[in-house]
Amino acid sequence: MIGWYERTIQDGGRSGAFWLLLALLITFVIVRVITRRIRAADDTGKLRDVSVGGIHIHHLVWGLGLILASAFLEFRWQPDSPWVELLAIAFGIGAALVLDEFALVLYLRDVYWSAQGRKSVDAVLVTLLVGGLLVMATSPVELESYQDGSRLSAAIALGVNVVWASIAVAKGRWILGGAGLFVPILAVVPALRLAKPNSPWAHWFYARRPRKMERAKERFGPAYEARWNRFKDMVGGAPG
Repeated sequence: MIGWYERTIQDGGRSGAFWLLLALLITFVIVRVITRRIRAADDTGKLRDVSVGGIHIHHLVWGLGLILASAFLEFRWQPDSPWVELLAIAFGIGAALVLDEFALVLYLRDVYWSAQGRKSVDAVLVTLLVGGLLVMATSPVELESYQDGSRLSAAIALGVNVVWASIAVAKGRWILGGAGLFVPILAVVPALRLAKPNSPWAHWFYARRPRKMERAKERFGPAYEARWNRFKDMVGGAPG
């Protein structure tokens, strides 16, 4: 394990991103455990929401502070190891606190334990997936030499890849679209299939094609949503 870390992460210049992602994952798990205990009226009485002057201070506020502090310190001093890893951990913790309440920012109201609150779980899953690919992948495209045609080939490949990923995202397939930047087939498949009925793509192209819209609603109907919601509820807790 240590040898893999040194070869792949440390020597590859990925240690900052690695520790940021790991801190984000661990913090999200811890925060969800704590919030679920608070919601269940923990009998010890030690876990409760933080309030100042009668105002509930959401944990995304602390997250924003950590993100700003760690970013300013990194950009100002650009420290070497181990300080860069420590700042990455602080940034990851802050990012997890913010993303865990992403739905509150999106809807501009407290929807943490409502159905809309599942958007926070979506945001964390997308971040972990794309972040994991960024840590492990060398590059979406490789440039072998600046003297041959590899630069043009890479630019074309990247452009095509971005198009597929953008179409997948427009069709409401956020996770696969993001992952498709690094693994093209993951974006190509959803880009060629039906869009979700509430996606921008459906709004643009299915509004005057009722049969297409009906197919999309049937494909991504209650059964589809229920399957994904069960998984997200298992991760973040069921709304109620």
